Amino acid sequence: MSQQNDTFAAMQKPRPRLAYIVTEDWFFTTHFLPLARAARDNRFDVIVITQVNEYSRQLEAEGFKLAPLTADRSSFGIASLLRTIARMRTIIRSEQPDIVHAIALKSVILGGLASVFAGRRAQVFSLTGLGYLWIENRFLVRLTRSIVRHTLKLLGANSRTTFTFENEDDAREFGSLKNKVVIGGWGIASDHITPMPGHRFPPMRIVYLGRMLRAKGIELAVRAVQLARSTVDVQLELWGTPDDGNLTSYTRSELEAFSQLDGIQWCGRCDDVSDAWHRADVAILLSDREGMPRSLIEAGAAGLPMIASDVPGCRSIVRDGVNGFLVPRDDVTQVVAAIVKLAQSAELREAMGRAARRDFEARFSTEKVVPRIVELYLSL
Repeated sequence: MSQQNDTFAAMQKPRPRLAYIVTEDWFFTTHFLPLARAARDNRFDVIVITQVNEYSRQLEAEGFKLAPLTADRSSFGIASLLRTIARMRTIIRSEQPDIVHAIALKSVILGGLASVFAGRRAQVFSLTGLGYLWIENRFLVRLTRSIVRHTLKLLGANSRTTFTFENEDDAREFGSLKNKVVIGGWGIASDHITPMPGHRFPPMRIVYLGRMLRAKGIELAVRAVQLARSTVDVQLELWGTPDDGNLTSYTRSELEAFSQLDGIQWCGRCDDVSDAWHRADVAILLSDREGMPRSLIEAGAAGLPMIASDVPGCRSIVRDGVNGFLVPRDDVTQVVAAIVKLAQSAELREAMGRAARRDFEARFSTEKVVPRIVELYLSL
């Protein structure tokens, strides 16, 4: 009888409220849906504060409450940013969440300030890669980095604030933050993308899947494949669409120009990532910097060897010579050498692919990652 009473009492307790702040509904849906579901299943009421576009029905069907946020990701004008902070503050005051979880640097800064202005509460601030601000080194960029560091330090003054990072390199950039934890990505269901038998005969197909941004090393991959084609039979497929909200995005005409080159094809939008990865023999990502690149985690789930830049984020996934090759940033000669090695040995591709899948199951599956975040929510 006492156990029944305890169960009834637990059901009568108010459900804690968890508000996510994220720039776009598509970004939340593709990257954080398993986490939000797990929070819901642990009796959290979930609110998603985001710019609402084509995924509203899907998120509402999950039982989440949507709080529309009008914000231009490409705008960094003071007036626009202040309006966004004011809108976030209004939503937070209205919804009264017990925990605010802001995701990605811009949302962390703006959502963090809005949360402070709306009254102290538990907060999780997730830095999903540091991007452009930690790649460039011009004076204004260095000044902005300093402002970001000081702002995050102020936001972290609340003892109920935890910062999460996707890799150790990024965490080391913020040595003054007290409560921080490194989490390797956000999890991908282990049965969503499964390994397929590799193609043992040429051409070897290399796949890049992701946002069509200049910092992703797409032009370097195109150059390397063209050079490698003088030695081995290899093709490159580029999967993704222009990102109009990002100032560094390729245009449609620029991507179409890539397809005019021998051995290169821009394939456009990928509605099911497993389709693209199952076409691949090798995954490539030659970024300037990453947080924890989802494309490489997906490639590992698909049992693919990888070629990646030896930069933060990528080197947290790729083990050089084990599940792929790490190459120096912007070194086309080393990229070509890695392509040729993989193209000349199906056995090497298969061995590295098996290692990539083992690493995925041990470190990056939803089953490994999501419980750690939910435990953090419950502790707050």
